[in-house]
Amino acid sequence: MEIGEKLRIARLGSRMTLAKLSEKSGVSKSLLSMIERGRSVPTITTFQKIAAALGIPASTLFSDNGSVGFGSNNIGEVHGEQQNQAFFSMVPIEGNIESARVKVVRKDWRKRVIMPWGAHYQMLCPDLQRKIEFIYLTYPVGSKVEEFYSHKGEECGLVLEGRFRGVIGSQEVILEPGDSIYYDSSVPHRWENAGNVEVKAIWAITPPSF
Repeated sequence: MEIGEKLRIARLGSRMTLAKLSEKSGVSKSLLSMIERGRSVPTITTFQKIAAALGIPASTLFSDNGSVGFGSNNIGEVHGEQQNQAFFSMVPIEGNIESARVKVVRKDWRKRVIMPWGAHYQMLCPDLQRKIEFIYLTYPVGSKVEEFYSHKGEECGLVLEGRFRGVIGSQEVILEPGDSIYYDSSVPHRWENAGNVEVKAIWAITPPSF
């Protein structure tokens, strides 16, 4: 089931007309209609506005296969060879009564979010119903977030490869391999690849922003 279909079901379940959802979310009625019909794919900001207006976690609108694209035509595209398998596995730990709470996300089973600027976010946590969001992100050469984004919570990241430029409020930072950063994510921020090789990084966000 694609995002548009899930959005329509969620809207009807909330007994909202397109006009009412438009009023609550600030997203135009025509764009909402196009998203529901699969004619347009929302940016992540639009996606979150819609989810907030419906009073549901944004993650509930993800495709069933666990992959979703924002602002691109590959929404719902499945990545990896294990697309028909559960994306996490339970790993028993002998003698540990808490073993049922341990979840391993296999490399080929990660949920992936494709951003409109070309970045790929791979979910390292089993789902977005936890207290923390853990991401492996890649920014191709030249990829750049054009708009500032803010949300409640905190973020911490570690750059593995490449040169990552961030603007957080009025402050600019350049992160090289091995550098890490913490910031209050309620401060408007955006990121871009500032080098000539792909940026690879690990990011933690709490609470989850999707």
